Amino acid sequence: MAMVKILKIVGVIWALLGAANIVLGMYSSPTPGGLPTFGVMFSVGLFIIPGLIVYGIGELNARKQRR
Repeated sequence: MAMVKILKIVGVIWALLGAANIVLGMYSSPTPGGLPTFGVMFSVGLFIIPGLIVYGIGELNARKQRR
C-alpha cells in the first residue's frame, strides 16, 4: 500500500514540475504568444507524460489491491 502512495505522489510531483517548467518558460520565452517550442515539447516528453504514466501505474496497483 505504501508503494502505491509513493508512485502516485512521485507521478503527480513529476508532472507538476513539467507544467511549472512550461508555464515559467512561456513568461520568459522570447517567442510571441508562447508558441510551442522545443523546450515545451521537451518538458512534455520528459516530465508530464512519464509523470502521468507513473501515476497511472500507481492507480492500477491501487485498484488491484482493492479487489
